[in-house]
Amino acid sequence: MHWQFTPDVFPVIVSAVISAVLAGFLWRRRPAPGSIPFSLLMLAVAEWSLAYALELVSADLSLELFWDNITWLGASIAPTLWLAFVLQYTGRARWLTRRAVAILAVEPLVTLLLVWTNQFHGLVEDNISLVRSGSISLLNMTYGLWYWINIGYSYLLLFVGAILICMLIKTHIRSTHLYFRQAAALLIAVLAPWVGNALTAFGLNPFPDLDLTPFAFTITGLAVAWSLFRFRLLD
Repeated sequence: MHWQFTPDVFPVIVSAVISAVLAGFLWRRRPAPGSIPFSLLMLAVAEWSLAYALELVSADLSLELFWDNITWLGASIAPTLWLAFVLQYTGRARWLTRRAVAILAVEPLVTLLLVWTNQFHGLVEDNISLVRSGSISLLNMTYGLWYWINIGYSYLLLFVGAILICMLIKTHIRSTHLYFRQAAALLIAVLAPWVGNALTAFGLNPFPDLDLTPFAFTITGLAVAWSLFRFRLLD
């Protein structure tokens, strides 16, 4: 087992710490609408970021691939938890029936199954190898069919959540500025990882060997923290 050092790991660790702290804070506010799914969302982001940090400092192909698979635990469920939070926060909790939750859970479960059996079919990632980037080795791969299906599904849930938040902003734009600012901060929170993931997935990343999504979640955590402590989100 070999390890390597890269300064890129620090912002990922910061993202993990911020997300974990927020998860704990939100869990203590469970009676508030949306607090439970948002707490679980932040926990998923913390797991995702921590696993990605361990992937970055690993120097063996098998070890990096193992941690890459672990990142999918948080990454696959995060969009679903985001939508669950938005539905509760915007007063649509009645939509989250047992049947709806079961349907929403299908895609993440299939994704995890395919990730951990990827060596047999390559539907998620293929042509996996290590490439040198400066003094460290990073995973390099091509993406399979299910990866793009997962991207499309995740973007759909993020888009629906963003639309509902925008509707909330429109409703309260002439009402109290407090609700407007809460919703605006949440919109920033969801757009940050969306942009980061899109830059990575579509080859527009200025750092092509790094996944920007966990980095972008640092912005998400900060936006949520600002909304919690400045605008009394979930109060």
